[in-house]
Amino acid sequence: MKAVRGLGPDDPLPREARIAAAVMRPRFGMGLSVLMAVLPVSAIAALFWALFATEAPWFVLLGLVVLIALLLGTIPASVAIGLSAVAVALAGGDPAQSWAPTTARWIAAGVFVLTASGLVWIVAALRATLLRLDAMLAEQGRDRAQLAERSAFLTSVLASSTDCIKVLDLTGALTFMSEGGQRVMEVSDFNAIAGCPWPDFWQGSGQADALAAIAAAREGRSAGFIGEAATMAGRLRWWHVAVSPIAGADGQVERILSVSRDITALRESEETTGYYARLIENSSDFIGMARVNGRVFFLNPAGCRLVGLDATAVTSVRMGDFCTPEQRAEFEEVIIPAVRRDGSWSGERLLRHFVTGEPIPVLSTMFPVRDSGGRLIGYGTVIRDFRERKAAEERQAIVNGEIAHRLKNTLAMVQSIATMTLRRTLPPDELARFDERLQALACSHDLLHRSSWHATDLEELARGVLDNLGLLPCCHLSGPAVRLGARAAMPTALLLHELATNALKHGALSQAGGEVDLGWRRESEGDELVLDWVERGGPAVSAPRGRGFGSRLVSMGLLGKGGTTLDWAPSGLHASFRAELAEIEG
Repeated sequence: MKAVRGLGPDDPLPREARIAAAVMRPRFGMGLSVLMAVLPVSAIAALFWALFATEAPWFVLLGLVVLIALLLGTIPASVAIGLSAVAVALAGGDPAQSWAPTTARWIAAGVFVLTASGLVWIVAALRATLLRLDAMLAEQGRDRAQLAERSAFLTSVLASSTDCIKVLDLTGALTFMSEGGQRVMEVSDFNAIAGCPWPDFWQGSGQADALAAIAAAREGRSAGFIGEAATMAGRLRWWHVAVSPIAGADGQVERILSVSRDITALRESEETTGYYARLIENSSDFIGMARVNGRVFFLNPAGCRLVGLDATAVTSVRMGDFCTPEQRAEFEEVIIPAVRRDGSWSGERLLRHFVTGEPIPVLSTMFPVRDSGGRLIGYGTVIRDFRERKAAEERQAIVNGEIAHRLKNTLAMVQSIATMTLRRTLPPDELARFDERLQALACSHDLLHRSSWHATDLEELARGVLDNLGLLPCCHLSGPAVRLGARAAMPTALLLHELATNALKHGALSQAGGEVDLGWRRESEGDELVLDWVERGGPAVSAPRGRGFGSRLVSMGLLGKGGTTLDWAPSGLHASFRAELAEIEG
């Protein structure tokens, strides 16, 4: 950027000194003018003094009178003329009568007064002219100082701006680029690109847009566009460009101004926001947002369809309006405080259909919305229609109930047939044991039925089996919560039943004071389940000699795959069973 000579940024003097010099320069001119006026008059007065010192001594005072007229004005100079004439006339009178000047002196004094008055009139006019000139020069100095100030300010603004400010000629060639623009465009030497066609810097359709903007500026119109251009370091950036004409003194367009702003980050943010908006708009879930006061300001199309609400009415409802009358108080007194306290809330709810009033079962997640400073500005919610799943669960419950009913009938029939068939061939105790095993199966089936045949709790299953045998008070259960899948529940029930009947018949529970510790734990970093059956306080025991059905059942373990360790210590049986937790829970 070119600077004014003597006032530019490269001048060695400080900016304040340059401005002061511009203001004071006219004052020195005024003083020089006064000096040039007084010196000639003083020289002429000295010449008159040398030639007519005897008869006209007044002329030696002409220089002083002119100086007074220049500096103080007409009236002080006129007073000085009168005093000078009288003083010199009296001083030069007849020696015998010193107070009375001679006739020649009076005539010379009159000539002096007339001559000096003429000079004062001329000098007064000169003084007025010099004062006007001084004022004009002072005004010019102030103008130059303001111009220098504005030039320095403009230079600072252009250097500080992060916009790329360019000046083009009418052909579109670069003639100027601001310092800030050179930084954002990563230009190390503007001379390397000075004179280059500005439209050639743009990518794709941006080049045509740049040419159109230049054509509009040549016609005196402003134009703008958004385009992609690379910096001199090769980095592609998005720019918002404003192009406008620069008119000359005659009003005709002389040059073109182009201002480009880097909007790459803004464009990327808008694209990301657009992705989120399309995701929300196309989602099949209910997604809504409301202000802190509960007034809803956004609901996606899926949400409107779910509750039968017209899109134009979204901003006229509040969050509580979506609740059924029975759940509105719970929503306002429990759910909203939980969101504020815990940061979110999830669970099953009922929404109200705005047209039919139908309650709609949903799975809801609600969370607070905060600004960048952490201040709560509203609430967001994501809701999934639960009607189909709820109906499926109800249908499954009916099916499970029917299966359980038929299974109980089947087990009862098996028990009845077995009793009638085997009572003549099996001892009564063996027949009773067979009956108890069927009851253990029925117990596991009941527990699985209550959990929709998905999984049941290990402790609940163990308590049910032991309670059916009346042995629960003699057994001590301990261990973490473990879910048994349908595949593991029935083998585990039969296993516990077999261990309990053996303990009741031959082990610790066969006599008073005997007890059983049943415990389970996770090992191998939680990947393996270990179940321990420990008997104590009973008679001395030893390993059975034969291997009947019960022994084979115990050796099959929790999943029927083994993993069994039996220690027949004299103090009581210690049985340990291992299985992969993933298989147990599957």
